[in-house]
This record gives sequence, C-alpha cells and structure tokens, in this order.
Amino acid sequence: MTLRDLLAHDPVCRDIVEYLMQNNDAADTARGIAQWWIRRDIAATQEALMKLQEWGVVQTHVVQNHTFVYAYTKRSVLRQSLARYLGGAPVPGSAN
Repeated sequence: MTLRDLLAHDPVCRDIVEYLMQNNDAADTARGIAQWWIRRDIAATQEALMKLQEWGVVQTHVVQNHTFVYAYTKRSVLRQSLARYLGGAPVPGSAN
C-alpha cells in the first residue's frame, strides 16, 4: 500500500492530513484531534495517527509522562507531495 492508497481509502487519515495542511503548526493528543479537529471516534483517530506516523506524515512528541502529541511533519518534500496529491497549493510555512 502506498501513502496515496492510504489517503484514498482511509477517510480518517485523509481528514487529519487535510486539517494539518490548513493548520501547519497544529499539535494535539489523539483525543484532541478526534474531538476538535476531525470530530471522529477516538479509537479510529488513534489508528489513523499510527498509520500516518509510519509514513512520516505526523511526528509524535512526548509530554507529561506517557501523553503523546501529534504534529505535522517538518519535511517540506513530503508536505509538498501531499499538497499536490490532495489538490491544494503549497501552504505558507511548507518550506520549514
């Protein structure tokens, strides 16, 4: 499976990526992402985040013991590729 396949067939992954493309510096826990960003089930959101992490789309940061915060990759090549695939223009800050 490719990243394109994942985004084409997993609407939760796609919703997360679309949110991050519009909000480059956003970061939150799986619960926060599920409740505030994409309004989806927490378990499905967690599963999607793990998939996106495997592809390098999201990065995790540990805060307060075992709490993970997820954020958009800083890799500009990957950001630009996602923007092209999802039909959006490169967003400000994508060169970071």
